[in-house]
This record gives sequence, C-alpha cells and structure tokens, in this order.
Amino acid sequence: MRCDGDLAFERGELAQLCKLWFERAKDGVPTRAALDLRSLRPYASHLTILERCGEGARRRYRFRLFGSSLALLFGEHTGRFLDEMVTPALLPNWLAFTDCVLEHERPFRFINYYRLPTQDYLRGEIFAAPLADEDGLVRMVLEATYVGLKDAVPSPYG
Repeated sequence: MRCDGDLAFERGELAQLCKLWFERAKDGVPTRAALDLRSLRPYASHLTILERCGEGARRRYRFRLFGSSLALLFGEHTGRFLDEMVTPALLPNWLAFTDCVLEHERPFRFINYYRLPTQDYLRGEIFAAPLADEDGLVRMVLEATYVGLKDAVPSPYG
C-alpha cells in the first residue's frame, strides 16, 4: 500500500469526491450527516465507512457500510470488523492506514495492490477521509475504492 498526501487522483470520481469532502469541511472535519447517502450517491457502490470502536490496543474498526461493487469482489462485510476480513499478517498495515486518516484528520490517497489467494492481480485507488459523528468525535473513515487490474485495465465492476 502506498500513501499520497498530494491527493493526485487518477480516477475523476475520486477527485470529485475529494472536492465534495473539502466543500463540506469548512469548519473542520465534516460530520457523517454532512456527507449523507444522497450527496454520496454517485460513489455509493464503491464506498465503505469504517467506525473505530475502542481505543489503543483494543481498537477495532467496524464496517458500517460496504459498497456493492466492493462486495462483488471481496464479499459483503457491512457490520463486520476489519480484523475479520483482513489476514493477521496484513492487519497492521490496514490499521496504520485507517489510524493515519483519523490521526491527521485530513484526506489521503492510497494505492493498494491486493494479495489474496485468488486475486493477486488487482490494484485499488482509494480516497480516504475522516468523518465526525453526531457528537463531533472524529472516529469514522469514509473510503471510496475503485479497483482495476494492475495493468490499468478497468474493472468490469466499475
């Protein structure tokens, strides 16, 4: 996984979503309500929302939303925890990725090369940004992931 703080997205959809996040972030990190499903509709099938549960070494991330395009590739994970989806060997990378977004309270662009037993040919471009809950606590991460083949051929799932 590679991180790009410059937000130089290849996918136009991710650049548009990044712009929307900044528009809603005028007074800091936007709330989940400020980025509701109506405003996120063009990206909905590629979205995940992760919520941090617990703190420190006891923290876990639960998928509050797992988009349908991603579910076609990786299975449905809404309501499940990240550590139930990711192998123990890769979990520290995914925790660092998610923790980074929450710690810095700003969006990032990530490139991920998936290493699954049946899918080692996929590359994902990811927009990841923090969201605050209704109490103003920054503990959610909004992600949009567009997956394609490593040789840049678009995914048949969009």
